[in-house]
Amino acid sequence: MPVEVVTISIPGRKCQLRARRYLATRTVTFLDDGDWPAEVEVENEKKYVEARANRWPRALSKLAYSWFQFQFALRLLRLSRRYDGVAVGRYGIWFPILNRWLGCSKRVVMTDVEWRETDSGALNRRAALASDGVCCFTLAEIERYSRHFRIPADKFRFVPTAYQSPDIFEASDEGFVFAGGNQGRDWQTLFRAVEGLPYPVHVFTSKKIVGPPANVVVNTDTREAYYRRLAAASCVVIPLLPEPLRITGMLTWSNAMGTGKVVIVTEPFGAPDYMEQGTSGFYVGYGDSDALRQCIQTVMENSELRRKVGQAARERAEQEFSPAAFRARILEMLHGNTSSG
Repeated sequence: MPVEVVTISIPGRKCQLRARRYLATRTVTFLDDGDWPAEVEVENEKKYVEARANRWPRALSKLAYSWFQFQFALRLLRLSRRYDGVAVGRYGIWFPILNRWLGCSKRVVMTDVEWRETDSGALNRRAALASDGVCCFTLAEIERYSRHFRIPADKFRFVPTAYQSPDIFEASDEGFVFAGGNQGRDWQTLFRAVEGLPYPVHVFTSKKIVGPPANVVVNTDTREAYYRRLAAASCVVIPLLPEPLRITGMLTWSNAMGTGKVVIVTEPFGAPDYMEQGTSGFYVGYGDSDALRQCIQTVMENSELRRKVGQAARERAEQEFSPAAFRARILEMLHGNTSSG
C-alpha cells in the first residue's frame, strides 16, 4: 500500500501530514475481507496459523497452534512498523503483549475473543491489559470476562458479530426445521422438543449424534451446503448448552438473521443483544424443551409470523450486524473511539 501524504497550506508555510494507516487481520469469525477503507490493509491470521498448525500430528495440535500464534505475532510486530494501529483476532493474542513489552506505541484492538478457559487465563489477561480495546460479541461476556480475568470493564466494547456475505443465500420456506453447529450444542434438549412433531428436522453437524427421533435427519456437509439448507428452512433452531464464560452460536444466528430466517435460540443471555423477543427472533432458557417445543410449533404453524419475524430479523441484521457495520466499529476503535455500545 503506497503512503498517502496530505498537504495542508498555512499562510507563509506548507505542511505535509502522512495519512493514518491501519492493519487488520482476517479472523476466525470475521471472514469477509472486502470493502475495508483504503486506509486499512488486511493480513490473514486464520490462513497463516491454521495452514501451518494443521500439518502437525493431531496429538501435537495444541502445541502447534500456540507456537504459530506466537510466530504470527512476531510477523505482525515486523509489519506494524508501517501502521498507526493494528486490529488482531484470537490468533494474534501475543501481539499486544509483545507490542507493550518492547515499548512500541502502536494502538492495538483485539477483535475476536472467545475465552473458554476457566483456569488462570494469564495470557488472556495480559493481552487485554496491553490492548487499547477488546471487542466482545455479547454484553454478558463483557461482565464474565471482566470478573473472571480481573480486567477493567472499560477495556471492553460490545461489538456484535457480523453475518458473513459468502454465507448468505436466497431464502425460501420449504417446511422443515433447521438446526446446526458443532460447539456447545444441546442436541438432547432439541430432540425432546421436536419428538413427535409433524415437521421434518434437518440437523447439520460433524459431531456424533446419539438417539435422534424419527423425524430428525442428521447431515454432515460443507459450509456452503450448511448455509444453503439453512436458507431453505422454515425456521432455524440453535440449541445451546450454558458455558461459564463464552457464549456460542452467534455466528449461526447472525447469518440466519441476515438470510431473513426466524431464529429460535436456547440462550437467554446473549440472544437479547441481537433480537427482540417475538419481533426479530425468539429465545428460551437453557434446557427448556417444553418452551422450545411450544415456540417451534407457534412458528411452524403461522406462515405470516414467519414472514414478519424473518423480515424484521433481516432488517436488524443489515443495520447492526453487517460486515460493513463491523468494519466501521473496528475502525472507530483504531481511531481512538472506545466508548461502549
